[in-house]
Amino acid sequence: MKQKDILLFIVPMFFLVVAWIVFTLYHSAVSSTVSETVSMQIRPIAADFDTKTINDLKKRQAVAALYTAALPSATPTPTPPSATSSAILFAPSPTPSPTPLTVQTITASQGGSLR
Repeated sequence: MKQKDILLFIVPMFFLVVAWIVFTLYHSAVSSTVSETVSMQIRPIAADFDTKTINDLKKRQAVAALYTAALPSATPTPTPPSATSSAILFAPSPTPSPTPLTVQTITASQGGSLR
């Protein structure tokens, strides 16, 4: 590309970007306004702090938490049936032990060919 061709591309792009920015700023200035009722409700935040309270908080004694509370057990305890209920109780079944996996050896038949 020649220098003249590059200028024919860059100059219009520059004006397009500048116009885009100007129109966006104009649009945001015109369309985003705060109503009078909202502006009356907005109050500035006070820039002063209660330094006495902050100093009192800094002087507080640090307390370490002791986690010695008894946690409920994960397994529920069975309640014995009453004499009048006709509930059928089943003994808990033992948990099965894992069975070892068996590995099968697969052999290819003779005479096969891959294509």
